[in-house]
Amino acid sequence: MPITKHKLSLEIPEKHPAYTWAKKQSDAVNAIGHIGTHTDCYTALPDHSDYILEAIIMDCSTKMPSAEAIKNTDLKGKALILFTGVLNAHGYGTKEYGAANTFLSEATLDAILQSKPAFILIDACGIGRHGEEHIKFDKKCEANGCFVIENILLTESLAFAITELEIQIDLACSSTGKPCRVHALETT
Repeated sequence: MPITKHKLSLEIPEKHPAYTWAKKQSDAVNAIGHIGTHTDCYTALPDHSDYILEAIIMDCSTKMPSAEAIKNTDLKGKALILFTGVLNAHGYGTKEYGAANTFLSEATLDAILQSKPAFILIDACGIGRHGEEHIKFDKKCEANGCFVIENILLTESLAFAITELEIQIDLACSSTGKPCRVHALETT
């Protein structure tokens, strides 16, 4: 059966304000790794650069899930996609995009990690509030063999049709933000 790939990764052109901002940073190489679709790798790297995984979608378009909502969800070795609709609604790098409350509570993150997913993907700027919490949550995921992929392109119609993902991670990138290519796979 033929497979159709739907691109979910966001590549930022050099003229985009986020790219321009990153180039002006004192550590531009590291900053550029943290724009567009990427995974933060502060203390560990994924074991492989290429994955094909079953995907579980969670609708977060009206609110982020509670720990209770995660209970009894089979995520072992899978990709959990948190669909917020934020990137699609506001556009990447806008004030509204950065200000959207797409953050998990620590109890919810703990419940997710107890289920042992390989990846958490989100169509927003991360699962923890900007700054220390963002980094703390990413490191907590890494310590549990899970990696967060931020800034995926996702429409509502595609989000709820996804059953499998292809993920390619540029592990050779010297930034702590490793660029990712993500595709939804559909058997046609």
